[in-house]
This record gives sequence, structure tokens and C-alpha cells, in this order.
Amino acid sequence: MRVNLGCGDRYAPDWVNVDHAGSPHRKDMTLDLAAPLLTTGGTPWPYGSIAHVYAGHVLEHLSIENCHYLLSALLPFMTPKGSIMVVGPDIPVAEAMIADGTFDFRYGHTLESLKYGGHRWPGDAHLWECSGPLVADILEECGWGFVADVGIREVPPFWPVADRAPQWQCAVFATVERPS
Repeated sequence: MRVNLGCGDRYAPDWVNVDHAGSPHRKDMTLDLAAPLLTTGGTPWPYGSIAHVYAGHVLEHLSIENCHYLLSALLPFMTPKGSIMVVGPDIPVAEAMIADGTFDFRYGHTLESLKYGGHRWPGDAHLWECSGPLVADILEECGWGFVADVGIREVPPFWPVADRAPQWQCAVFATVERPS
């Protein structure tokens, strides 16, 4: 199974698209990602059933504590060779791009919207300033195996990334297995 966590307005065909009840967008499953998965009144998926998780522009909408709960709780649901791809705004990169004049404002984003969210629907607020190194640290702290900040343009087409062009995005890949 492939799970698209916090799908928002980015529904991915052939993935199980998950979002919270307040999201006005199409989804296959409603789940409160801010609640620990193992205490939500039963498990959302069979243990060992998820091969891939895509978390695109979702973790920054949760508190750091809830990110830890979510990313730790996902591990029992993953297959032995399972993997996750986390994409989000990389605030330090965006700040540097704005400072050196290379930030592309044509996408409709500002530093404020990257830091604080778009506030377009319930839950569309950012609760912390995301960056590749911080996401990698969180994944490692939660017990994920191999963790690498791969860069948005290096994300394979398999992953349902909405737009690979904005260079202010971080992309962090992790696997369940630890390197030997």
C-alpha cells in the first residue's frame, strides 16, 4: 500500500489519500494526523502493510511533538523495506533565495506564506519553520533507518510531488531499514 498523508488539494491516484476531517478536499480516508495513530480507537492500517508514505507539505502543519508521534507510530505499519518521502518548505533556503534575488515569486508564495501557511482552509497554518536538516533530524529521532536530504529535483517521479520546480522545497527520504 502507498499512503499520501495530508493530501490536501493534491489527490494522488493509486495512493491511499489521507487528510483530517476539516479538509475540504477529496480524500480516501479521514484521520487526525495530530493524534497518535495507535491511540485513535484502533489501527488505521494493518501492521506491515505500507510500502511507501508520501508526506508532502504536511508536517509543518503539525506541532513538532505531533510530528514525532506520527512518524514514530508509522513504523509498525511499514513493510520491512518501507520508505517515506517528506517534502516541505525549506525556510532557510527561501530566506537565502530572497536575499540573493533568486526566489521565484511567480508561484504565488511569499516568505510569510512559507513560514506561516496559506490559511486557505482549516488546518492550513504552519506551526514551525521547516528545513531539510530539521526534518532529517526528526526522522532519525523517531527511529527511521537510512535518512537523506535528497533535494527536490532529485525526487524520483514515483513520488506524487505536486511541483518539483520551486527550489525552496526540501525533500527528505528515509527507509525503515538501517544501512548495514
